[in-house]
Amino acid sequence: MNIRNFLFHRVSPVTDPLWPPMQPDLFEKIIRYLTGNFKVVLLEDYLRNPSQFKNGKNIATVSFDDGYLDNLEIAAPILKKYRCPASFYVVTDSIDQNLPTWTYITDHVFQQEKNQLSLEGDHVPPAFLNMAWSSTAEGIEWAKKVKPWMKSLPNHHRQAVLNALLKQHRGNDIPRNLMMNWSQVRELDRAGFYVSSHSHTHPMLASLQDEKEILEELQLSASILEKQLGHRPLTISYPIGSFDERVIGAAKQAGYQYGLAVEQRFFRTGSDSEFAIPRVELYQEAWWKSRMRISGLYQTVKKLVK
Repeated sequence: MNIRNFLFHRVSPVTDPLWPPMQPDLFEKIIRYLTGNFKVVLLEDYLRNPSQFKNGKNIATVSFDDGYLDNLEIAAPILKKYRCPASFYVVTDSIDQNLPTWTYITDHVFQQEKNQLSLEGDHVPPAFLNMAWSSTAEGIEWAKKVKPWMKSLPNHHRQAVLNALLKQHRGNDIPRNLMMNWSQVRELDRAGFYVSSHSHTHPMLASLQDEKEILEELQLSASILEKQLGHRPLTISYPIGSFDERVIGAAKQAGYQYGLAVEQRFFRTGSDSEFAIPRVELYQEAWWKSRMRISGLYQTVKKLVK
């Protein structure tokens, strides 16, 4: 049986050239379509008791990664309107610090109209030792190169790079209040949505060489969520979809029961591991493309073209 797990991040009318949030009208159109054509359930409810969902419509699930405030202010009312259950996986350090994830902050730093940045260290490629740009477009091109490299770094190197970028950043305009605080996370939880982990600091877990560091990321996030919400989280949503056998082992050791990936395909129950559950990410794009992703046709056509 195929379960269609759909992943969202931000739902907001704001614009962003590097990572545009989904517009609320498109999100509502998608939720209206899903609830009208599928049985939408909490992924955790299905995984805990799949036998109760064997009859009726095809099954779909809805989830969000990161913990942005617009999830509560914009997405949740639309979900409630259509009685659509959903799971929210939050980055606990971002909630604690009231700062976006390092991926968002890096994008933001490089979108300045004019700037000059330098990095130090043996781990830094020569091209990134000195970076300068005189327009937002040039800065965005730098971001498209630097951020993938940062994703491959161990935690301590990634944090050192981020600190260097922030220290040299011109202006004190790093966005705050983009993320939920713990009171708002608890509001989602009380409303009947499911809240679980997206790690503590949002690293690419499979890129971490130190297995102790992987375990600490997962254990710390779980313990903070348990303290704030009163229940142990069942699910770890791997940041940036990054996981391997070491990460799965650490997730099990930390007490999680399920692990979520991002693979742009549907979950094959009985075949896929419950620690490597694929999700299809939906983006801000034309409605016909979203429909194709929901049907699975987009993925099929893409394979044929390759």
